[in-house]
Amino acid sequence: MKTLYRPVGLAEMKLMLDLKLCGFPPRLPEQPIFYPVLNKPYADQIAREWNTKDAFSGYVGFVTEFAVSSPYIDHFAEQVVGASHHKELWIPAEEMDEFNHHLVGPIRVVDVYYGTGYVGLIPEAPVFEGLDSLEQFLIWKNILEFNAMDFHAEIKEHWQHIFVNYAYWCGADFSLAGLTEAEKNGVLLTMKEYWKEHFPDFTLFGH
Repeated sequence: MKTLYRPVGLAEMKLMLDLKLCGFPPRLPEQPIFYPVLNKPYADQIAREWNTKDAFSGYVGFVTEFAVSSPYIDHFAEQVVGASHHKELWIPAEEMDEFNHHLVGPIRVVDVYYGTGYVGLIPEAPVFEGLDSLEQFLIWKNILEFNAMDFHAEIKEHWQHIFVNYAYWCGADFSLAGLTEAEKNGVLLTMKEYWKEHFPDFTLFGH
């Protein structure tokens, strides 16, 4: 068994969440190779230096960690593509179903890097329609203040938006919107508590 890492942008993370983090989506026609890497520093470097500056990645890099069973994964030779720690595997796109079949356990997000252009997933639901990640958080605060039961229910409905934004909200400054750090943390803690009720086996990444 090998532990591998892959930095992914917002669009790919959305597809992975559609799969409940149990697999990677099929490659696009212009992506004939799937490139998992063999160490976290290399994945961190790509996520931090590339994904956060890339519009197609949504200006965010999620570092994922996952295990793949042997002997299947041992068939792929390690490739060094730069510095000595730039090690990766080259998995043909047509192998993705088989690759996913050999995943051991769920895919985990172990780090995330946000760029200055990040706005997150833009919901289509009436409550959050058209709002970026910071605006969404202010709506979450209002829902919690108005009705904790509605807050609890909305978490289950909009879980993907929470998943990609939670670490961003943890580090965001809402003082210009009139929120104190204590108020922000109160919303985040309540959100995390309710999250555990809905998704006990699905870890929410963030402080």
